[in-house]
Amino acid sequence: MEKINIAIDVFPYKENIWSICDYGGEQIYSKLALPLFITEKGTVKPFAAEVFEQSTNEVKIEIKRNLFWSNGDNVKAEDYVRAIRYVISDGSNRYKKILSALIKDEKAIVAHDDYCFSLRTSWYDPFITQHLTLINFSPMHVSNREIYAGPYILQSKNENVIKLIANKKFSLTNESEFVKEIDYVLVAEDLDGQAFFSGIVDVSSNTALDLNKYQQFKSRKEFFSDNDNLVMLLSPGNKFDQIPDDVKMRFVSAIQREAIAAKFNNALEPFYSWMALYYDGEYEVAENNASLHINSFSLDVSYEDFYPNKDVLGFIKSQVAEHNIHLNLCQDNYGDWQSDCHLRFEIRKAPQSSPINIIRSDLSRLDKNHEDYLYLKKLYSCLHVKELSSQQGKIFKKIDAVLRKHGLCIPLFLFPTGFFCVSNLAEASIFSPGKRVQVKKDDENKVECIRT
Repeated sequence: MEKINIAIDVFPYKENIWSICDYGGEQIYSKLALPLFITEKGTVKPFAAEVFEQSTNEVKIEIKRNLFWSNGDNVKAEDYVRAIRYVISDGSNRYKKILSALIKDEKAIVAHDDYCFSLRTSWYDPFITQHLTLINFSPMHVSNREIYAGPYILQSKNENVIKLIANKKFSLTNESEFVKEIDYVLVAEDLDGQAFFSGIVDVSSNTALDLNKYQQFKSRKEFFSDNDNLVMLLSPGNKFDQIPDDVKMRFVSAIQREAIAAKFNNALEPFYSWMALYYDGEYEVAENNASLHINSFSLDVSYEDFYPNKDVLGFIKSQVAEHNIHLNLCQDNYGDWQSDCHLRFEIRKAPQSSPINIIRSDLSRLDKNHEDYLYLKKLYSCLHVKELSSQQGKIFKKIDAVLRKHGLCIPLFLFPTGFFCVSNLAEASIFSPGKRVQVKKDDENKVECIRT
């Protein structure tokens, strides 16, 4: 199969795979990626890594021998060392602190030979393989950053199309039939999937469909529900500390998620805690002793103008107004969070195996003078005690409950993902990191033609 078109509602605002941090960017660059580990059905598994050994002070990784750059060169351990160093030293990189267990030394990451390297750590980090599933830790070529080692390479891009072609040297997986060329086509707004039904694309965007028609779409044979969990939430802005505690409690208690979900034909699922997605799915109900006050307060809330962000915030605005809280909505450009605000409306992709990266992000916003700072710091350190690994679920629950109690994280809804797709593509392969887009075969081993 020569070519398919995939719709995407916005192009990434970062320019390389080691800096990518938005959902659309991850979808595109995941096909250029060669991560050391991948997550399948909630379990982290080796991908480019062959051997993984961990002690309290060191992580040793041996990579596979059959990894090749698109120019035919072997991928070396030093290429992964180079990429990791880039990420953790890039001041604007979202993941620069994710490997915080590394010692503060230039020899924290060292290649021993062509296929083996080590990460020296100050403490035991049980989540380090999960961190290394990020496509950002794909290898970096010694002299040319336009060379890739994943299943596809970036051939060209303009304001409307990003074109990938198959990496002929990629041999980590052995699909017999796969797509040779992918065009990611910018389709800014397509609530009814018309770009798919008119033949412009073979796969629709998985985040741009009309939520009020989502149940209707699900009944169609061309529609596939995605496995990604996207979470709508409110997170602290730069003026968060200016919100009085009683206002935070009033605000959180005023949001009626079920009523808002009904406005979208219940396609949005009310969501109260990250822990609903992990371990046994249970979470502690955060105490809320909010009382009615006549004192009014104005909250500035920033957002990016993608469907249905503004609509959801409009409903929240109406609900909290009844509690004498007035929302001022401030629109930010995509990826350019410049607004002075108390809260920021976000949609985050939930990690598949544990909530560690989400919890870390929320904890990083906690002021050191906060009344629960020392308590949360102690709980967080317990997550990195090897002997307490069986207690991780309970520890996460306690941290999560405190964060929600203080409004440091206000989860709102699970945002459904799904897309229309032509029948002869293996839908599970379309957005999988490090995997070719596979083509199905019919009973006669004949491949159905895709629109070109």
